[in-house]
Amino acid sequence: AELIACQEKQQSNIPTKDSSKDDANSIRSIYGDLPEQLLDVMSRLFDVGSHIARPVPQNQQNNEPSGREKTNGFHSHHTELLEEWIDTMTDELPELTSFILPTGSPSSAQLHVARTVCRRAERRMVPLVQDEETVDPAALAYVNRLSDYFFTAARFVNFCEDRDEVQYRSGGERELGNKGRTDSIFLRERVVVKLKK
Repeated sequence: AELIACQEKQQSNIPTKDSSKDDANSIRSIYGDLPEQLLDVMSRLFDVGSHIARPVPQNQQNNEPSGREKTNGFHSHHTELLEEWIDTMTDELPELTSFILPTGSPSSAQLHVARTVCRRAERRMVPLVQDEETVDPAALAYVNRLSDYFFTAARFVNFCEDRDEVQYRSGGERELGNKGRTDSIFLRERVVVKLKK
């Protein structure tokens, strides 16, 4: 939502007189298709919520025509679309060779928060699919891939804003005083990775 608002604010500052389409297209393409993708994700989450709020046993779902999917607007095609979006953004990014810390721009940090919330939602949906058999497995598959999408989107936003990534480094212990006490103080070296060369 912040990306969309930022984009609209930038577009509102474009002079209408003698402004070229190239200028407007350049502003709109700062984040590529990400703002539109996020709007689609918001709609799909409404569809997933509909599946959870109005559960149908699997044995009835199997005998049910495709009307339920059409009514809720949810289809496994949306998971495939997420995969395409992930691949498109990944192609623009340098290879990930280490765990990274959720740092960068505010928009990137919010996408990381969305990722963790998505993982929690996925864990709560698993029993509804495996034990209760009341939620379409396709909805769970979508939420599973959505967290990976948010992770990739967070990296992509940092890339677009020319922010750096900070790699994870394991902690260590050091002795304190003469008694040989140890304190688990993380001795991290800040390793920054340039997303753009």
